Amino acid sequence: MKYMLIACITVCAFLSGCATNATQRNAMESFGLATERVGRMSESEFLSMRSEVIEMNSLLVLLDTSKNTDNWAYDESALAETTAMRVAACKSLRMYGDLLIRLAADDRTEMVRRSARVFLDNITETLGPELTRAQEEAVQNVTRGLDAPWTARRKSETIKGIVLAFADSVTSLTNRLQADFSLGESSLSYLQAYADTAMKLEIISAAIIDSQDTYSLLERSKAVKAFVLAQESRVRVHAIGARIHEAMATLQKANAHVASAVQDDSYDLQEIREYGKQIQKISTMQLVLSR
Repeated sequence: MKYMLIACITVCAFLSGCATNATQRNAMESFGLATERVGRMSESEFLSMRSEVIEMNSLLVLLDTSKNTDNWAYDESALAETTAMRVAACKSLRMYGDLLIRLAADDRTEMVRRSARVFLDNITETLGPELTRAQEEAVQNVTRGLDAPWTARRKSETIKGIVLAFADSVTSLTNRLQADFSLGESSLSYLQAYADTAMKLEIISAAIIDSQDTYSLLERSKAVKAFVLAQESRVRVHAIGARIHEAMATLQKANAHVASAVQDDSYDLQEIREYGKQIQKISTMQLVLSR
């Protein structure tokens, strides 16, 4: 009877651990996937905006005779260096999500070490080279895990260490990116600069199109091309850019929830999945508006 009782307790503890691990795995996979995707989409959006700003600035020079090499910069408002800083922030989120996915999925390959390394490279590039002791230990535990038995407890502690060590860093990243995707007359954001460039191009191209016979067919053809690009860009501002801004706010909430839940396994899978659904909608719109 005594041994049966011990066996029952052992089985119950095992099943409880399995349930906890399953909940953690589902939560981390969902949160990690959505975070990886929002980082990847934001990265793609910055690159697309820079490319389109260059194209729109080129068309502005074609249509506006007051522009010349002295008062025109081909990548004005979307400089390579400032764009690279934003891309690094996006890659940090992308690789953070990728790392969580791999840890949740019991990835025991060198890819998990690579994810941790690339994540660190990008987050230090964005937020500064200094890591806290907790962050260093959390990443070391990931790499140590490749050379040691990957027990359920070790996996849970490794994930917990990563989430808690980098929760504030993720918040800082989302704050920066949320600001870059903000809109408003007084905003100095990357998205607002992109929107302003599109507005300038729309105004000057519309004036040429609406002038009827004043311009040649070639000039009107250039104006129509410019007008279409400006219109597409303005649609993109709200259809994707503004939604990424909202997604960053949702990511902040999800990140705070995961950082709290990882300490006592109080995950709200529905909340995390709603975050994922929001990211999916943006992904679909990005495909529709891709050029």
